[in-house]
Amino acid sequence: MKSPSSLRRSITVICGASLLALGALATTGIAQVAADQSALARFETSNPQSTQVIEYRVIDTVLDSLVIASGGTSEVRYDAIKGDGERVLTQLVSGFATIDPATLNADEQLAYWLNLRALLVLRSAAQAFPGGKPETLLQPGSSFYTTKGVKISGVDLSIADIDAIVLKRAAANPNVVYGLVLPVREAPAFPRKAFRGATVNAMLDAAARAFINRSGAVKADADNAKVPQFLIMHRDRLGGNDAALLTHIRGLAAPKLGQKLGGATRLSGDPRLSLNVFADRSFADRPVSGGFGGGGGGGSAAGS
Repeated sequence: MKSPSSLRRSITVICGASLLALGALATTGIAQVAADQSALARFETSNPQSTQVIEYRVIDTVLDSLVIASGGTSEVRYDAIKGDGERVLTQLVSGFATIDPATLNADEQLAYWLNLRALLVLRSAAQAFPGGKPETLLQPGSSFYTTKGVKISGVDLSIADIDAIVLKRAAANPNVVYGLVLPVREAPAFPRKAFRGATVNAMLDAAARAFINRSGAVKADADNAKVPQFLIMHRDRLGGNDAALLTHIRGLAAPKLGQKLGGATRLSGDPRLSLNVFADRSFADRPVSGGFGGGGGGGSAAGS
């Protein structure tokens, strides 16, 4: 297992080629528009005839270095992101600004937004680590969601702005909400590979099933189903009421869980949160609980 310092060095080397790889993807110029914070409607436009494919191998490598699979969820090496790792993420984020998403087809566009958002979440969470508590960090309207972190086609965007863009797709495929990863264990697992346009919907469906069927995530007790707060906060995109959300969950549940949910008629949310921090062995003597960290199940609201 690599130490945090060697990970930083590896990520820095990776970055040397990253901007060239990502920047070379743009085959058309970026449309220059006024930086109007209400101009998100511009990003609802796609090009159905586009065959442009974004190559994400560099981002694959970075995610694979930083994100660790752990018991059906994922953990992040936040210590390794500090310093050089944070600069790498910033450079990768800047690479997205060389591409006008309106020139992409809808699936390639969705993968673009989800990958950009994942990098912004990694960077913002690492900047906050280990100071604040996740329930404060992820409070709707917090600076985590609202800070403008990238300029795309002349428009300054935050994580909340990207959430609004992505959630427009929820009417056609509700499972897009499972791509809105957050830095807590009680949200969908952080991807270890970038989304691709050709497979983005299949990847989102797999992420949805993995989250619902994760051990202990959804619990049935008589007529009540206790679910992560992440699902409660996205209820309007997943049916609109408890009955519809239960139907959605049953549709994703494996047979054993589905049987347990058979008698459920109401929902309750588990509000607990725990940072999805991975502690390297070289940092084993450093506490990861308290403050920003903590234990327990629960969920989080995505800024939307």
